[in-house]
Amino acid sequence: MPGSAKEGSINPFHGKDFITVKGVQREAVEYLFTRAKMMEMIRNAKAVLEVLQGHAIPIIFYQPSTRTFSSFFAATRFLGAVALPIHDMASYSSASKGENLPDSVRSLERTTDASAIVLRHPDNNSSEVAAQYAEIPIINAGSGTAEHPTQALLDLFTIWKRLGTIDNLHVAFVGDMKFGRTVKSLAALLAQLGKSNTFTFVSAEELALPEDYKATLDPNTFSETEDLSTIIRDADVVYVTRTQAEWFRQHGMMEQLEQLRAKLKVGKEEVALMKGDAIVMHPLPRQEELRYGIDTDPKAAYWEQMANGLYIRMALLEAILVENPEDHPDKLGLKQQHINRSE
Repeated sequence: MPGSAKEGSINPFHGKDFITVKGVQREAVEYLFTRAKMMEMIRNAKAVLEVLQGHAIPIIFYQPSTRTFSSFFAATRFLGAVALPIHDMASYSSASKGENLPDSVRSLERTTDASAIVLRHPDNNSSEVAAQYAEIPIINAGSGTAEHPTQALLDLFTIWKRLGTIDNLHVAFVGDMKFGRTVKSLAALLAQLGKSNTFTFVSAEELALPEDYKATLDPNTFSETEDLSTIIRDADVVYVTRTQAEWFRQHGMMEQLEQLRAKLKVGKEEVALMKGDAIVMHPLPRQEELRYGIDTDPKAAYWEQMANGLYIRMALLEAILVENPEDHPDKLGLKQQHINRSE
């Protein structure tokens, strides 16, 4: 990434909620990427950084999750904090009895002496609501169909590590633009932080990007198509997403699900058309939209994407709860690695 996070740079995340990518500055992301590289070194050494010893972090998920939930849980433990995982919050007695989100957040904050809360919830504004009532930072681990900001950070980190830049990129988003929150968060982050990036949203008409979201993007920076073959040779990143069956069910669209799933698939034939240094990404889990035959192709970046989620979430938790992480004693003997990319 152009620029660098300098020695002694100010931590822009300390004590703050992280509920949206809106307003995130490039310098803040550079800072976080610097710390994420440090976290990668720590985990490569199979070490634990005890910088959050004494902190408790509830991880509250009202929706099913594997990758996000497990990486936040591991990130908390690898930083020395006490992880308090609640994977199916909707089935807990308080929620099943009708307790609202503000009361649940405030109760967990006090009963656990929490320092921060990680929250996934099906309502689009859930993290904003929680942040209004909590006295500690709220971290959005996925809110309805609106945002998944930590996924956007790890996606951006993956692009930077693979391509060496977040500028002048053509990113093709393929699949469910209507219900997929990862697409919305990453496109927003690339639009506000990168320079001269363009996007193509590839989907069936029924799964097109919502009009209210399109209104947030510069109309000169994006296009839409149902035919991936028309743009795949030019794309630097092909970001594939699954059809969101859970939201189809909620919106009474199950009859259309299988038909729409079959419209867009990325396999060996499609990947062979891509530029040599282009990459394929997917937030997973996948269905038939991303074929298994791609897994060993050098263009496949989605398993690295998963690993980067751990490093980014470790860096974010540390940054929110520790004002000056660089001042923490380097008991592991690892030298801080700073990002330094030429313009």
